[in-house]
Amino acid sequence: MKRLKRQGLFEKNNKPQSFTEETRSKEKNSYQDSVEPSVRVLRALRGKFLTFLVLLFFIFIFLVSCATAPKASFSGEDSGNELSLLPAGARLYLWADTVRGRPLLDAFFFEGRSGKDAEQILDNTRSAAVAVFSNGEAQGRRFFAAASGNYPGFRANFSFVFSRSWKKQKSPTGSSYWYSRNEGLALALGSNLALVSNVDPFADFSRENSPEIQPDGFTGFRRGLVVAGWMNEPSESLNTFLSTMGIPLQIPAEEFFFGAARTAAEKPWDLILRIKTPSTAQARSLLALFTIARFFVMQGGIQEEPAGDALFLSPQEAALLLFSNAPEQEEECLSLRIDSLDEGRIALLFNMFSLYSN
Repeated sequence: MKRLKRQGLFEKNNKPQSFTEETRSKEKNSYQDSVEPSVRVLRALRGKFLTFLVLLFFIFIFLVSCATAPKASFSGEDSGNELSLLPAGARLYLWADTVRGRPLLDAFFFEGRSGKDAEQILDNTRSAAVAVFSNGEAQGRRFFAAASGNYPGFRANFSFVFSRSWKKQKSPTGSSYWYSRNEGLALALGSNLALVSNVDPFADFSRENSPEIQPDGFTGFRRGLVVAGWMNEPSESLNTFLSTMGIPLQIPAEEFFFGAARTAAEKPWDLILRIKTPSTAQARSLLALFTIARFFVMQGGIQEEPAGDALFLSPQEAALLLFSNAPEQEEECLSLRIDSLDEGRIALLFNMFSLYSN
């Protein structure tokens, strides 16, 4: 018996090696057979869940893009119809062919002061119209712009979703728009129409119900110009500006049109100003007064034009530019033309007008 015990014949765990490996293999296969169906099910469910999340994500982006798009558009033949979208009651209205007038617009608004988003929108804009309000008018609205072009609306709205500075806002009209407190801008962007303001852009937006704001004759005046605009109730502003230049005239102006044109790219600009008076007789009298004023300005102390790199214009320099050519009369309107101007000079002249006309 002791010999048998020493040979291990009565040991409990003394099993043949082949028997142990076979048993373990069977147990492993049995375990895998029971687990693999569950793994396959989990993998299938995970794939479907990820597909569902991706689908929800794109539906969300699509809904965001549609919610922020203004519901009006223009065809390529609707040049200037952006003006029909502007609200009434502004002090100044401006229309621009943004493709041909880009250098002038850069000098006016964007050089050194615009953000990347604003310049990208301008790069895709064909034409635009802007209404500028006086302080205290239009319930805090300072400006309103409508632009037509070819905008990457989906991509832009996609980037706004993940931007820290742009937040989605809900208009009382039911439409949505994006607002940036840092930029002070509210933007609604569609595939071919953009609305921009400092407050809710949909508050005064209604293409169907917009009042006719263009004065009679402006469509004809704008033809051939790259930038054109008009000022409502211009008499006080014009008289204040002339008084600043030392010209004490009181102009009974009913309308004031202004515009800029150039014959070709890289050529100087021509600035055209038109003042409408109540009658032909008053326009004739104003022509005589302007002719006398021009004589004294040209005979005055300033004999040289301001330097091209000047940072500002003095009133005397502005007067020299304003009366560089003789005024012309056409019925009840008086026109002034200033030629051979660069973008910077025009911007300085208009900045001075906005400063001294208030």
